Amino acid sequence: MNPQYNPEEELRRREKELQAREHALRLRELEAEVNLPVLMPTEKHQEPAGKLQRWKRNVIVAAKFFGIVVATFVAVQVASVLAGVVLVGVVAWVIYKVYFEERFKRKG
Repeated sequence: MNPQYNPEEELRRREKELQAREHALRLRELEAEVNLPVLMPTEKHQEPAGKLQRWKRNVIVAAKFFGIVVATFVAVQVASVLAGVVLVGVVAWVIYKVYFEERFKRKG
């Protein structure tokens, strides 16, 4: 027997190699699991069968669009009126502060 040959050290070395291989294998397995593509079931889009249903769908889309346009118009008009009221109020307050506040203080 070779004096430098130590069976315990050889056994430890082999165990470390085996653990390293197992570790690498497990990492490859985990990586393969992570990279799996997610497959979702697909369905073919079904068009409405009749001309009436297509027409109905188009009317619904047009009605939604018309509703959005009307709501936007109303919102702009309301914002315009509120801005006018605020502007008139601010101008009236400034005129009061500049011209009339001094006169009311002197009289009182």
